[in-house]
Amino acid sequence: MKLMLTCEHASNRLPASFKKAIPADVLKTHRAYDIGACAVFRKLIRFAKPEFHCEGKFSRLFVDLNRTITNKSAFSEYHEALDVCDKAAAEKAKAQATAYWMEYRDTIEKFVDSALKPKTRTAKSEPSVVHLGIHSFTPELNGKVRNADIGILYDPARPQERAYAQVIKAEIKRLYPAMKVRFNYPYKGTSDGLTTTLRKKFGPRYVGIEIEINQKFFQR
Repeated sequence: MKLMLTCEHASNRLPASFKKAIPADVLKTHRAYDIGACAVFRKLIRFAKPEFHCEGKFSRLFVDLNRTITNKSAFSEYHEALDVCDKAAAEKAKAQATAYWMEYRDTIEKFVDSALKPKTRTAKSEPSVVHLGIHSFTPELNGKVRNADIGILYDPARPQERAYAQVIKAEIKRLYPAMKVRFNYPYKGTSDGLTTTLRKKFGPRYVGIEIEINQKFFQR
């Protein structure tokens, strides 16, 4: 089994072609990136030593790496605003964003594909790739407080993912008994995302789990 770690919303940076499109104060918020996720992600790399890891280098307001490129939410409203001001610049930014998204996804898919072709095959009941996607969520959204410390997102219809989710929850509770850990909260594990795409493409030998951490732990 090979471990893969990713962090799609690690950064709030922007490429030069898009820097003027987004106000600086917006870039400091959870809308631009998953606050605290990158720090956890990099600590996990040092601790778990995964066979492969990958993190996003630009803000999700440029393009959301955790959405399919055809999803209307992959591109933020700032692309539309730029289109109104400067159509040529908007077209260039969107083309660059699409190329960046494709490069990120291709890199990950190539690793998973190679990991599923080992010289010696694993047992059918054992996955070849376990993928942990590291994310964070804002403590409150639209006036509603999120009632969890950590969310574990997975596909309930996949037995291996259910089993791994249970193991992860049990280990978190062992280390931090007071933590409130919930399954498929504050989002569904089957919503459009990187793990959903990889499940469809690679089948049961790929296990995809997303870890969502409450951003209250990263606030001063």
